[in-house]
Amino acid sequence: MRKQKIHCVVIDQDVEVTASLDAALRHSDVLLELKQVASVQQLIPVLQELQPHLLFCPHEKTKPATDLLETLQRYSPDTLLVWVARDEWQGLTTWLMGVESCILPLNDLEYFSQYIDFLLRYSAIKQDFRDCKHLLGVAELRCHWLVDYSWEAIAYISQGMHLYANNAYVTLFGFESMAEVRSMPVAHLVDTPERKTFEAMSKAADVGSKPSNRLLITLRTLDGERMRAEIRFIPAVLKGKRCTQLHVRPLERNMLKGVSLRKQDNPWEATEQRLQHAPAPRIAPAEVSVASPKAVAPLVPPTVAGMKMVFHKLQRMKENLPSIYLAEPEFQQKAQQLNYAALVKQLGNSGGRSRLDYWNLGQVVLRLSSQGHEKPSYLVFVSVGGAILNNETELKRVVELLNAAPDAAKRIVLAFPYQDCMAHLAQLGKVIKLLKALGVRLAIDGLPDSPQALKFAQVVKPVLVRVDVGLVNESIRSTNTERLQRLIYQLADSRCKVIIPCVQDKQFLRVAYSTAAAYVQGGAMT
Repeated sequence: MRKQKIHCVVIDQDVEVTASLDAALRHSDVLLELKQVASVQQLIPVLQELQPHLLFCPHEKTKPATDLLETLQRYSPDTLLVWVARDEWQGLTTWLMGVESCILPLNDLEYFSQYIDFLLRYSAIKQDFRDCKHLLGVAELRCHWLVDYSWEAIAYISQGMHLYANNAYVTLFGFESMAEVRSMPVAHLVDTPERKTFEAMSKAADVGSKPSNRLLITLRTLDGERMRAEIRFIPAVLKGKRCTQLHVRPLERNMLKGVSLRKQDNPWEATEQRLQHAPAPRIAPAEVSVASPKAVAPLVPPTVAGMKMVFHKLQRMKENLPSIYLAEPEFQQKAQQLNYAALVKQLGNSGGRSRLDYWNLGQVVLRLSSQGHEKPSYLVFVSVGGAILNNETELKRVVELLNAAPDAAKRIVLAFPYQDCMAHLAQLGKVIKLLKALGVRLAIDGLPDSPQALKFAQVVKPVLVRVDVGLVNESIRSTNTERLQRLIYQLADSRCKVIIPCVQDKQFLRVAYSTAAAYVQGGAMT
């Protein structure tokens, strides 16, 4: 690649700092362009225009760094923030909002120029990496366009599941929607006697770097029709992730018809019989770090007398959204019956709430794991208290449980209460990274209508947000839904899918449909 020009911006609020930086930068042999601004207010248009590689600013302990980090995250997230202090030093740190920063000591004259030179070369490498990603994205987009307009049946697959398919593929197998394609394991489209051969080639393609040989195989449509076809696996990229293209060329159709492959409407019905005969796995200690699935023994919590798991299906506002089930345990013993809300209220933030969360999460993992090779097409929303955020022991137990069942973990949406997140912000970043490594999705529960809460959701970027029940009840009582609608639209604009809880009547359900919400929770159904 051609040599890059490094754009540097200095906030000129300290004469000595500016002079030292100017001298150090001009002595470097890196091609650069230096620009000075007088204040943070003048910085924003410069960020939008230049997208600079490095931003230098005098370090003042009395002023919070959050505002400047948020400005960078909004206008130029790839810019590296360099604080210049007298004696303080801090290595490169990546903040929760994705911006990198460090602190350089100005009085360390011997090494100051070396620090600057390192940062210039590091930012050049980052720029080259961004350019490579951009070119890969262009190539991927062109490839995707060619796939869409191809007459050949082509699907993107990974780890045995469909990611995307073109119209020719959808029509060939008789799918009705893209959601149905993604919910169908690829191996289920292969005739049973030849399935092992197909799975072996599919696994080899997941780790290989060359197109596979052509394979003659018998496939089945969703209506059970068999056909002889020629298939081939080709390495590919989809949305920046490695995957495989499956090319299908039918050779002979209208063979003997078999059993339909269409799925049941209720995903739990097929699981009940397996659960009754599922063996109890042994409990083995594990570290908090995420290990290989083969190295971890499966974990489940003990059974609790009187407790049962109930799954409520959320109502989707759009057909292309994935189905989500809400996991909420209930307690019943003799004449006493407590639903999930009553259990949480009674337990509060005590150790009992932690045990309830662990039992609840364990039952969900058991349900999902018991489906064997039939990977579910839905997600499960599980609420947990704040103990995971401020208690290393509880966090370790939860990670052990999820690490023991990696396939199940990828179908779980773990919801943290907003108030607990704000109370333990320092630990939240670590927990989010751990959950991301495990494949668990993040949700925020009970989000109120406030500028601070909205900014928090925009920075953390959860996949789901359930708005505060009090806000919904107030909107129902006052029949004024303006606040609720504004909050939902702001969250949707930040690419957060919103759940509206406590929708009990059809009148308010119609209001919910007029918003940008993704899901509705409650008894009212159309």
